[in-house]
Amino acid sequence: MIKTTAHITEIFSSLQGEGPHTGEAMTFVRFAGCSTGCRWCDSIDSIKTCVNYRVETPPKSKNFAILSNPVSMERLNGHLAYFTDDTISVTGGEPLEQADFLAIWLPTLKPAKRVLLETNGIEASALQKISRLIDIISMDIKLPSSTGRKDYWQEHAAFLSKALSSGKETYVKIVVTSDTSSKDLQEAIKLVTSTNKFLPVILQSASITDKFNLKVSDEQMQSFARLCNLWLPNVSIMTQMHKEAGLL
Repeated sequence: MIKTTAHITEIFSSLQGEGPHTGEAMTFVRFAGCSTGCRWCDSIDSIKTCVNYRVETPPKSKNFAILSNPVSMERLNGHLAYFTDDTISVTGGEPLEQADFLAIWLPTLKPAKRVLLETNGIEASALQKISRLIDIISMDIKLPSSTGRKDYWQEHAAFLSKALSSGKETYVKIVVTSDTSSKDLQEAIKLVTSTNKFLPVILQSASITDKFNLKVSDEQMQSFARLCNLWLPNVSIMTQMHKEAGLL
């Protein structure tokens, strides 16, 4: 069955706050639903599907209109007609959990937009459905000692292989906490070096939330960076700029 509606949580305009495209203006479309549920998640409302979603009205105002899910392609594009950013960040939640909708919606974007996919890097088959329709893949590697959940090494390996074979710009983000183990980080390093050791790798400390406070110390972060730099030539330590700047 063709999926012509989706559940989202919000649409807004801001600056990208993570990764190599930090500081670039983007329109963010946040999809609802995520099966991983990392304990540091700063978008709690997007973990499950929700009754309502919000749209920044007008863009860049930080004022929001509240509307009802699900949203059709036509209504979603109607919202986006008011947003002028050249890039759309398809984020979540986990947008690839609604890949069937993405596969038919993304070709309808007018005018054509550059599309950045922010993903947990687990759904390789879902990525294959839409890889030709996106431009940039921001892939997480979820370390079990960081997330407090199961490991996804096999899923990550399959996903990274698909991402690289797509020929699209790809970078990897690894969120670390004070619980992160060197063993898990070494496993992530092995995963990257086995595919393309020159990939950009972002080390990012998990942000503090109301329910999570396992911040990485400067000493820990430097230790993690030294370990990565032994094997990977393109490692950066980055923070969530949008939070530090008080942006959406």
